[in-house]
Amino acid sequence: MVPGLVLAAVLVFLEREIHCLKDVDLNIEPKVVEKGGESILTCKYDLEDAPLYTVKWYRGHHEFYRYTPKEHPSTKIFAFEGIHVDLKQSNEHQVVLREVGFNLSGQFSCEVTTDSPLFTTATVYKNMLVVVLPSSSARLITDRNNYDIGDILRANCTSPPSRPPATLTFILNNIVVCEKCVTRKHAAGELSWSESSLELPLFPSHFNNGRLTLKCVAKIGEFYEQDSEITFDNAKDPIPARVTQSSAQRRRGGEFLAGILAWCILLL
Repeated sequence: MVPGLVLAAVLVFLEREIHCLKDVDLNIEPKVVEKGGESILTCKYDLEDAPLYTVKWYRGHHEFYRYTPKEHPSTKIFAFEGIHVDLKQSNEHQVVLREVGFNLSGQFSCEVTTDSPLFTTATVYKNMLVVVLPSSSARLITDRNNYDIGDILRANCTSPPSRPPATLTFILNNIVVCEKCVTRKHAAGELSWSESSLELPLFPSHFNNGRLTLKCVAKIGEFYEQDSEITFDNAKDPIPARVTQSSAQRRRGGEFLAGILAWCILLL
């Protein structure tokens, strides 16, 4: 009976351990933050009446903030380059970061530990991305002001410096063209600007009632998309149909003129 009682006690202990800490979740808002901005990291958890021992926050493997309710002060900050914690706005459930820098791009984690006797620990992870968005839409230029069937459309598209750099796509009359065009990226300090070129022979299928609309779409992940476009309207005024007469019309006209001529002779 003793082994059975011991097993039962162990099972009760494990059940209490499993259920005393649950629903641990980490949210970063915004998770894509512009350099110099701020982000709020929120750690939610359900202790199920167990006492809280500590909440630790990490960037990668480096702890930068800790909340321990039994200690005084209850909060501690550990130096990490580029991390600026707003202590007044931070607590056991959230950390507010100010003046976010590029080196904070990466994985953050929240580690929650309950107090004795169980000391149950759960850790959750989320990623942050620090960016600089382009200051304006992409610049789209072409080598001509008008194009016709058989011409070669040459275009260049450049997007201002950003981080990460934008990917560029050409769209002609709502159809992606030049799938094999490569977006070239050029360093500009901590940022990079993007460039792509298009060289496309034009066929009748490219035209929509004599009109071409060329777009350059600059995209960064799922959080930035801007486009620039140029429209070429090659529709011309229709050439008037040549005025012709049927043989019956010519015959009736000739008979009418002959009648007038005969009438004039009689008058003379």
